[in-house]
Amino acid sequence: MAATVRGNASDEGFRRLLELETEYRTQRLADQLHAIASYPHLFDEFPYPVLINSAILKIADYFRNSVLGCMATIVSDRIDVYHNVIHSLDSSEAMEVSAAIYAADMIGAQSQRFCAIVSGKLAFMVRDTKTPLPLRRRLIRIFGHMFEDITLARLARKTCLDILELNQDGEYTVAILRTLTRLASHSLVDVDQQIALLVQRAQDQSNSHLGTRRVALMCLGLLAQRSIEFSPEQIKAKCRDERTVLRAMSTLDKVFRLTGVLTSISLADFGTQTINDYIQATLQILDRSFSTFSSTPPSSRLAAGSKLVVLECYSLLSVILSSYQPMDETESLDNADQTFKDAIKSVTQSMERFLERIWSQGSKQSEGGGQGGVMSSKVDQAKPVLWFLVSLTLREGSAVDVLLMTILRWIDTYKDSSALLAKALLHIARQRPKKVYQLQDIIITHLENHINFPDTDTFTLVYRALLEFSTLNHTSAASSATEAFESRVSLLLEQFGQVDMMEQYTRNHWELYQLARYSLQSGWSSLALVALRNQEKSLTSVSAALWVMVVQTVALIESSLQTAAASASAGENRGRLDLYSQQQMYIKVMGYLEELEAHQVNRAFHLQFCSLRRSYLQTCQSAAATLHLLSTSLLTERQRRQYQTTTTSMLTLAGDEVALYRCADKFNRLAHQYTVLRDSVVVEPMSDSSIFMATSTTTTTTATAAAAAATPQTKALKKSQHSDGAIEVLQTMCLVIAYVIQRVAKILDRASSSNSIIATGDQQQPQEDEEDVFDIDPLLMPLLYLRRKDGHDRIGRDSGTFLDVFRASTQLTLAYMDDHLHGADVDALEVNR
Repeated sequence: MAATVRGNASDEGFRRLLELETEYRTQRLADQLHAIASYPHLFDEFPYPVLINSAILKIADYFRNSVLGCMATIVSDRIDVYHNVIHSLDSSEAMEVSAAIYAADMIGAQSQRFCAIVSGKLAFMVRDTKTPLPLRRRLIRIFGHMFEDITLARLARKTCLDILELNQDGEYTVAILRTLTRLASHSLVDVDQQIALLVQRAQDQSNSHLGTRRVALMCLGLLAQRSIEFSPEQIKAKCRDERTVLRAMSTLDKVFRLTGVLTSISLADFGTQTINDYIQATLQILDRSFSTFSSTPPSSRLAAGSKLVVLECYSLLSVILSSYQPMDETESLDNADQTFKDAIKSVTQSMERFLERIWSQGSKQSEGGGQGGVMSSKVDQAKPVLWFLVSLTLREGSAVDVLLMTILRWIDTYKDSSALLAKALLHIARQRPKKVYQLQDIIITHLENHINFPDTDTFTLVYRALLEFSTLNHTSAASSATEAFESRVSLLLEQFGQVDMMEQYTRNHWELYQLARYSLQSGWSSLALVALRNQEKSLTSVSAALWVMVVQTVALIESSLQTAAASASAGENRGRLDLYSQQQMYIKVMGYLEELEAHQVNRAFHLQFCSLRRSYLQTCQSAAATLHLLSTSLLTERQRRQYQTTTTSMLTLAGDEVALYRCADKFNRLAHQYTVLRDSVVVEPMSDSSIFMATSTTTTTTATAAAAAATPQTKALKKSQHSDGAIEVLQTMCLVIAYVIQRVAKILDRASSSNSIIATGDQQQPQEDEEDVFDIDPLLMPLLYLRRKDGHDRIGRDSGTFLDVFRASTQLTLAYMDDHLHGADVDALEVNR
């Protein structure tokens, strides 16, 4: 019976031992330490000789592979452990010495105090010829931890340099170079000397060990990654060994990309010539490697190596050419620019040939039953080159149209890379919308020809690019051209969704929703309505259907506002503004959002935004009415004054300026309410919230201009990709309106004061007016368009920004006042006040 009990206990003990071993094998330091610390408890609970013997053997195996190294974080401040490790370095047992070196390496990474104590011993051992080379290489690595103390770092560096000349073993030299680089990168001691040493080793053609030159180049790249600056003299010399050209290109790429040495070269004497030398040398390597890559079978090792060199050359040239600025006074600026342009054209042509070869190889492998992973690899290789191609072409500027046509051709030809190419198309559209606007018909035709495109992502991206093209000229184009565009694209959307007899879409519902979002963000609310037509009927989720109805209603509101703006700009309904229906529709939207919240969907941000949007339209309505009354009173006053001979000047009625100031105050307070909205929620780009904000930037922007022409110029906004930026636009628009109305009020106030002086016969001259002070946020004042009396801008023009819209808003407001003052020039009133 007792034997049975002992047997069961022994089995339980071995089961526990197996659990501890499993815990140790997890390779997590905390679990390993816990497992080792649990062995004494195991011995106390199960004191059986067989179990204890097995457990000790396992512990010995653990310590044979890690010694105390895995406990370095615990024993890093134990002096007795330090001395035990140092003492073990003199052991006659090779296994114990190896374990001691490992422990010293691990503890040295945790304790600079241990590094100071062991440094003398290490210096002696690495110089001792009796120490085997493999152990010496491991000992040298420990010096790489001695960087926190400058004195210790210099001692470690001196020791490594001394032993560098004692042995020419390649692996030994590699270990020293790595250690010296680690010391320099962390301690920043003798950095220039280390760079010079690495450059010298990289250029040493007499060194038969190829790995030494490669490691020297790699170490230079590591220093660049640590943001250590290089001087122009340190990188003038290049490694010309064909066997190390790949590493040399990679190193130069890191140095140029991660440090400011390129700027230093540009500012130096003959900087242009130096940069041009780098360009020409890299072009020579590129041409040679590209020829090898093109003339050898794709599967060959030589072709693979040449392809890697080509990729590194493209990366390096993209860095140099993207930051190229001719600064050399000894060279003609025009000649320098021409050299730069010729280099870009040469590189971009090479990139196009490379991409076509990569994609054509992938297409052949796909047709031949190649694996999908091979094609994925081809796409990954082509992605950076395509980006370099687009960036350099945009920088040079003259070949953008050609590249766009090439990309469209590639989309048709290389189906597997069509989404990547469409992204490049969209990027170009955002950067150069004016230059590529003439390709609008070509892009629409492309979409019409691919209405059944299997890759809906590509269709969506090309559609977005189309809207980027057209948004810029949305307002400047004739109404007939705009209507033709809307009609053609609306038909395109219907065909893409395959609308049936019941006016419902039968396919691509999610893609159509995305297209609606992009249409709203680009200011084409009417197209968004087409894409969302009856979409809620196909949804089974109540919350999803409600949300689609919200977006539909917002699109309808904004579309109606744009229609009103178009009518006003055409001279229809001049001076009348009715935004009551839009305000009521926003109330309806808020009702939908409250229902969504009842379905546990948080829409607090959207509710607050819609409330502000409704308040904005209400304030616009009030301001327009005030301005209309002011115009009527001014007309009546002018007609009355025509029958009097005392003066022909206008005299504003009492309270006119006060009413204008009140309107300005309403917009000012509304702008500050947007600040609360911006601080309450941070919205990610392309989220549902961005639909609201991007949409609103394309509608009526000024109350005064809305009365005359609801500022269609706002459709030409270059919209921010981030939602917070869109809110800032709305906020700043309110501030612009507040500023404009206050300006008009001040002008009328001055005119009224001048007329009062003339009417009363008071000979006292009015005091010179001080600089205008407006009750708006001073931090956003630089965004406003301010013009001096001499006609010069107080701030510089920056085409393609929101500033253009603000200028247009101000000009429309003043033009509106000019029209309704019936002959009185607002600017003249200001000058002759």
